Amino acid sequence: MRSVRHAATWILEGMIRIAPAKSRDWGRAILNELPYVESAWAALLWALGGATMLAKHMLLSRAQSIVPSGALFARNVSLRKVALAASVVYVLGALLFFAAPPFRQGLRVSLIPWKALLHLAGEGGQAQINAISKRAEARRDGDGLVFAAARVSSARESARLADEAVRLNRRLVWAYAIVAVRHPEIPEIRQWMPVLERWQPGNALFPLIIAESIPRDDGIPNSSPAEGDNASTPGTAWQQAMAAAFTSPKFEDYLDRLQAVDQRVAQKYGFNNPEELWEGEQGGLPETYFSDARRYAISLLDSGDRLDARGDWRGAEANYWCVARFGQVMDSQAHADYEHWAGGTLQWMAYQRLETVAVSRGDTGEAALLAYLAKKFDPKMGEAAIALRDSVFGDYVAKRNAFVLQLSALMMLVFSGLLIGAAAVPFITSRAHGRPERKKRGTIVFVTLTSAVGLLLSSATVYLTYRPYWYILQGDLLKGSARRSSGLRTFLAAIRTLPGFDRRIIATLPVYFWASVILAAIAALTLIFLRHFRDPPRLPEAQPNSHV
Repeated sequence: MRSVRHAATWILEGMIRIAPAKSRDWGRAILNELPYVESAWAALLWALGGATMLAKHMLLSRAQSIVPSGALFARNVSLRKVALAASVVYVLGALLFFAAPPFRQGLRVSLIPWKALLHLAGEGGQAQINAISKRAEARRDGDGLVFAAARVSSARESARLADEAVRLNRRLVWAYAIVAVRHPEIPEIRQWMPVLERWQPGNALFPLIIAESIPRDDGIPNSSPAEGDNASTPGTAWQQAMAAAFTSPKFEDYLDRLQAVDQRVAQKYGFNNPEELWEGEQGGLPETYFSDARRYAISLLDSGDRLDARGDWRGAEANYWCVARFGQVMDSQAHADYEHWAGGTLQWMAYQRLETVAVSRGDTGEAALLAYLAKKFDPKMGEAAIALRDSVFGDYVAKRNAFVLQLSALMMLVFSGLLIGAAAVPFITSRAHGRPERKKRGTIVFVTLTSAVGLLLSSATVYLTYRPYWYILQGDLLKGSARRSSGLRTFLAAIRTLPGFDRRIIATLPVYFWASVILAAIAALTLIFLRHFRDPPRLPEAQPNSHV
């Protein structure tokens, strides 16, 4: 902690050097008390408080000095001291943002793409998840093991943690389904599925997992089968699994149970790292599951079309309603927006065909109802599509916020480097060539002031940009709700792209263009204001007349 005390001493000494003469004794008194402060962080707070008071006293004294007996700015004030004092105030304001948890977490999130680029993540980028899994094993905590099993990237490790969690607590048997959905290639699925089907029979998720675990070159048709005119016709293993899923009476994805575990584990272990929190978190079934369901639904619908062409409209309706009922089951019992959208899409595909059959039979009432249902579940304009597209923040807003956060954090680094360089130049030049020239001192002061302003504005931008996502994480995860977590997922997916690589975002940021114009105008007004503090040209002293 010596470095912290050295920093506190350096802050106070710097403020004493630029403080007015009548305030320096008070500043030295604060500096002399610094060694008696017990902890290093308390000493830093003591130094920051003393520096703030010195800066306030200096500004007040300057304000009093420029209040004229005649007009404003009538007396001379050193521009260098005013600029340095303002720079110190701006830097202190920027440092105060570190006390805000959203700001600190936002800085960590902005480093995600750079860690991936420089391979600095360590332990596969899951250091805290691995630490929680080890602590949970030591404590024999089944919830902690399920939390880690749902997120570790290693399929083998995920299966091992799930087996250990179920061994400790048989009520956590649903963890098998969570892990199997994320890792359908693991061999443990053959042992887990009979256990899950005995525990909760009739769940469509289990045959969907079995169908997904079948290799793509092992009996999965690329198109509709030439034979087989109804859903009960036996076929390949993949077709049998999909037929079992489409005829199942219920659908349970266990996301509500996982969210309850997330809430308990996050509070127990103090875990709130968004980068690792959503690692492996799919927000429902992955897209490949819906692709399989859609492929099988198309085969049923095509089979129904052939039956309808032969005049067997009852058989055609049976196939169409098989698809519609599976979509209803998924849509009504799912917990994720994407699953609702997938179930609605399957219903839309079936209702269109059923409407055609109703029209051909002359049943106008049923045809109108089916047309209404088809429009309601339209995958592009239906209710589920609107909910998926407009959840909290849109896709564009999430990408834009990710770009602004990355750019602001990068500008903080640039301005900090400029500040350090401007502070180091006088010390280096004074040792080599003595005191810098007046012109160079003015350049150093200008760089210091503009860098301090830029650091403050960049810090404020980081805080304001990430603050809504921090509240989403705290409110939705830690309180066991996932109503707005899709916005955070979209933001974290966008933050993985390096700033500047998405040109569409850069080309459509007019608000930030005008923000830069306003910032330039403020800087110009500041310089105009400070020009009034320049020393006016002095008249040469009157020389005695040699002739007198």
